Amino acid sequence: MNMVRSLLTSRQVLKTLWPEAVNWAVHILNRSPTLAVRNKTLEEAWSGTKPSVAHFRVFGCVSYAHVPDNKHIKLDSKSLKCVLLGISKESKAYRLYDPLSQKIIISHDVIFKEEDSWPWSEDHVAAIHASLEWGGIDEDNNTNSV
Repeated sequence: MNMVRSLLTSRQVLKTLWPEAVNWAVHILNRSPTLAVRNKTLEEAWSGTKPSVAHFRVFGCVSYAHVPDNKHIKLDSKSLKCVLLGISKESKAYRLYDPLSQKIIISHDVIFKEEDSWPWSEDHVAAIHASLEWGGIDEDNNTNSV
C-alpha cells in the first residue's frame, strides 16, 4: 500500500483512482527483482521469459492519445489529453483516463509528457465523486436507486 500511496501522491492523482494504482503497482512488482526468487523476477520465474520494461511510464503523467480520423472532423484536435493509469490487460495498449469526459480510454498510439501532471481542479474532483456515488434511498419506495 505504500507504493500505491506513493503513486497517487507523486502526481496528485485522485484517490478514487486507487484501483488503477494498485494494478500498476502489481505490474511493476511482478517485473522487479525479488529475494524470493534469486536472480529472476516473479514474471520470469512464472513464465520462463525475461519481461520487458520498455513500456514503463510514470503513473499519472499527462498523455496524449491519438484520435482516429474517423472519430473527429476536419478541424478538431487529433489528440486527447489524458492521464496515464497503466496498461491494458486485454491488449498491448495503455489505459488512460480522460478527466473531462470521465472515461477510460485504451490506446497504443500515445505520446507521454512524463514531467507534467494533470491540473486537477475542484470541478474535476466534485464531478468524479458525484459519478461514483451509488445513489440514495428513494423516499417514495424506501429502496435504493442506482
